[in-house]
Amino acid sequence: MLTVAIIVIGGAIVFAIAAVAVGQVTSNLARTPERAVYEPEQSLDFVAEALPTDLTAELSYGDVSRVLRLFHDYLHSHGVATTAGDAVVESPAAVIDPDTATDYVLERAALVGFAISRAAVDAVIEAQLAYFEAIGAVGGPVEGPDDPGGSPKR
Repeated sequence: MLTVAIIVIGGAIVFAIAAVAVGQVTSNLARTPERAVYEPEQSLDFVAEALPTDLTAELSYGDVSRVLRLFHDYLHSHGVATTAGDAVVESPAAVIDPDTATDYVLERAALVGFAISRAAVDAVIEAQLAYFEAIGAVGGPVEGPDDPGGSPKR
């Protein structure tokens, strides 16, 4: 009889420890934001479908892919994007200016002899940002401050 009681008490203790451990892990996972994962092929398809008809006649999938790679280089150089294996650093919201990104892409494209119009780069970047928003990687556009040089509103 004593042996059965020890086994039951031991089982209850093991169950309690396991329940607490599972509860802690579940709680930690619930607080951790889901990581958005970039799928290159899905992104390329999304962007190509989102482009205006006049640009789809002008740009090949290869052209769109090149612009996306240059844009991603821009994002990575500004600490907005990470590569698989990069440490995820918790930081305040990062803001990028699409016009600055377009300038970067056009400069880099010119260095390698890739001729593309500003309108095409703008459209690809706009579509890529929409893709990022769709997968939850970024938020939408934000409003600037009402008084750029002054103190915050109260």
